[in-house]
Amino acid sequence: MNSAPHLDQKLLGRRKAMVTGMIGLTVLVLFGFTIGAWRFLQDMGDYLEEELGTRLHAVATLTSGIVEFGDFTYDIESDRLPLVMPELTKILRDVHDENQLQGVYLVDADYGVIAGSPGLFRPGERLSFLEEDSVWVNRALTGIAAVAPMQVVAGNRFKSAYAPIRGPLNDVLGVVVVQASADFFDLLGVFQRGLIFGGLVALTLALLFSIFLFWAISLLIKTHESLRKSERLAAMGQMAATVAHEIRNPLGIIKGTADVLKSKYASSEDEDELFDYIPSEVRRLNRLVSDFLTFARDRELEKRATDLRGSVDRSLTSLADEMSAANVTLERDYDDIRAVPHDEDAINQLILNFTLNSIQAMNGGGTLRVLLKNDSRKRKRVVRLEIVDTGCGFEVDQNLIFEPFYTTKTAGSGLGLAICKRLVDKHNGWIDVQSAENQGTKMRVFLPV
Repeated sequence: MNSAPHLDQKLLGRRKAMVTGMIGLTVLVLFGFTIGAWRFLQDMGDYLEEELGTRLHAVATLTSGIVEFGDFTYDIESDRLPLVMPELTKILRDVHDENQLQGVYLVDADYGVIAGSPGLFRPGERLSFLEEDSVWVNRALTGIAAVAPMQVVAGNRFKSAYAPIRGPLNDVLGVVVVQASADFFDLLGVFQRGLIFGGLVALTLALLFSIFLFWAISLLIKTHESLRKSERLAAMGQMAATVAHEIRNPLGIIKGTADVLKSKYASSEDEDELFDYIPSEVRRLNRLVSDFLTFARDRELEKRATDLRGSVDRSLTSLADEMSAANVTLERDYDDIRAVPHDEDAINQLILNFTLNSIQAMNGGGTLRVLLKNDSRKRKRVVRLEIVDTGCGFEVDQNLIFEPFYTTKTAGSGLGLAICKRLVDKHNGWIDVQSAENQGTKMRVFLPV
């Protein structure tokens, strides 16, 4: 039994497991890096928003203090605002410029502008967009400074803070509104989306690379196995060519001598089966030598589109004596098939190997059915050649039965099915084996039309 396929399968499995581990680790690292970076940017965004809110809260509180301590509250309450509007506007503009803000202005309880930094809103104009921050504006109107969550207005991000302006009697006359642009948060969003996209691309590339590695490793193992087989066949071919001649000549002499001894000393009245042992064993050794030569030479086939039924019938006729001696009944079932390109010697070798195996499996007699059927497999028109016996059967291992020197019998070279598979492969066909212990064997050969 040849254990090399098991070794190759184990080697291939180990290599694939190693690559799977490496790819899995790489994927985990990429995934962890992507999630970590995304989370870092998310935390960074929360931190920056919090810091921006703290800064705006401080600016709003400071501005409201300037307005209160500058006695502007009296002017606002006594309708003398136009007199101090230039000075108040300058203060708001300085706050705007020094802190690089989007806007600084004072509003009343109805969101109307009392005063603001130049170029923004006119006094008396109602800022309806502040209604979205009404909770925080109303909080400021109760006397507590507040920072509103980030909002988007006309596609622009803003962060706002609100601080109350108290009058001489500690009543709230208005609210200082301080707004800053937060468009840089869009850049963080772009980075986050880029990380997700980059992570997906990296994972896809890792998976494609793993598929490529699996393919490369499989190809390398198969190439190694092919080279190993080629080296073994080359060595066996040299050995077979040298040994065959040296073996067959003595075998011919042994058989001839056995025939002479049988003719001289065998009694026609009391036959001695010992005289048949030598010719029988000589024939068996000749078949073994023939198998070695056939497997080692690996000749090119001469395929001709001729009648396959005739080739099969001629092969079966040549085995009639063996089937009769083994008490095997032959049944044929042929379709009207077209001419199939095939090598007659190769088909004869197939029938010979399959039939002799079946005869040996049906020790004591049985039925051998040979079928030729039109079929369609793998979207191709094929001819199906079936050889079905009622023998003892065997457990089928598709990875082993076609390996050279593998056999489930106590005698034989283990080359028969390996030779058959090679011949069928050269016909661009394939073999399917179905068998089980005590249930017979079905050998099916599919040849393209």
